[in-house]
Amino acid sequence: MARLSDLEKIIRQKTNKTVRTVARNIVNGLAEAGPVWSGEFRDSWVAVSASGNGRIPASYPYKLSDIPELPVTKREMNRVTKFIIINETSYAMIALDLASSASDPFKNPGSEPEGDVVATGLRPKGGRRGDVVSGKGNNRSTAPLDWYRVFVGGGKMQRALKRGITAGFK
Repeated sequence: MARLSDLEKIIRQKTNKTVRTVARNIVNGLAEAGPVWSGEFRDSWVAVSASGNGRIPASYPYKLSDIPELPVTKREMNRVTKFIIINETSYAMIALDLASSASDPFKNPGSEPEGDVVATGLRPKGGRRGDVVSGKGNNRSTAPLDWYRVFVGGGKMQRALKRGITAGFK
């Protein structure tokens, strides 16, 4: 018969895997929803343990092994925040549509985008990355304006969370 301490350890290990699965689903969802020109932004998502324990560089599609394992101590399991998900590119705030491009104007890199173009036209000078108004103009956008806010507030992140919980506890 399993002792209570053995059962607690099993639950902590299952919780660890579930939280890591949720983080993996979220970074994959962000990579899929966001802009993709060269692939650098898509490949720069990282889940960092809130305890500062581990950072695994990886690229899309992200695997469970790309998410650091958490210690299964009671203290760590009681932390409210398990992971902090960040994009490590220098232009992340612009690509997330959280800052204008005034300080870092868009330049044509001379290559075609890896991702699908969702808008072509004019971008106001100093406008945000996804602020492309259909019509005449050569600006292209590979993700709709405010894609990140829609991902977080529009249900995509919540669905990634639910899928992770379901998969982690199977």
